[in-house]
Order: sequence, then structure tokens, then C-alpha cells
Amino acid sequence: MVNLQEMKNAVDQLSPGDLRELRQHLEKRESEIKARHDLSPEDRIRRLDKAARAIRAGFTDVEWDDVEKAMNEEYIEPWNESEWTD
Repeated sequence: MVNLQEMKNAVDQLSPGDLRELRQHLEKRESEIKARHDLSPEDRIRRLDKAARAIRAGFTDVEWDDVEKAMNEEYIEPWNESEWTD
């Protein structure tokens, strides 16, 4: 993964056309992120529920039983998120 300064240096090398394309990509990305953050907690849960139903729909009952069994076989300690902060 590149750091921010490396990205800025790469941007400095772009042609005007590539720079326009990058700007369009960034604007689209920003609007997608903003749209997600503008959702109410209830809407976020509804979207999560919809995604979970779509995932579940891709499995047969037997396959889903196997998935559920595998998820319950081994307990894994949750992360200590403070380890990931500066």
C-alpha cells in the first residue's frame, strides 16, 4: 500500500485527461461515502438485514447449517482496537 505522499507524487505525474478522470472518480467516491454516513441507524440496519438475507439466499439449508456450525465451533477473542490506534 502506498502512503498519501506517494499518491500525491503520482498525481503530479498525471496527464490532464488522467487528472480529470481521477477527479471524477474521487468525487464519485466522496458522494458514496457521504450517502452512507447520511443514513439513519435504522436505515443502516435495514441495509445490513437486506445484505444478510441476500447472503443467506445463496446457500441451501444444508450449506447454511454447515456455515452456522463452523461459526460456532471455535471462540475467537475480539480484537483489542486500542492496539490499532496511534
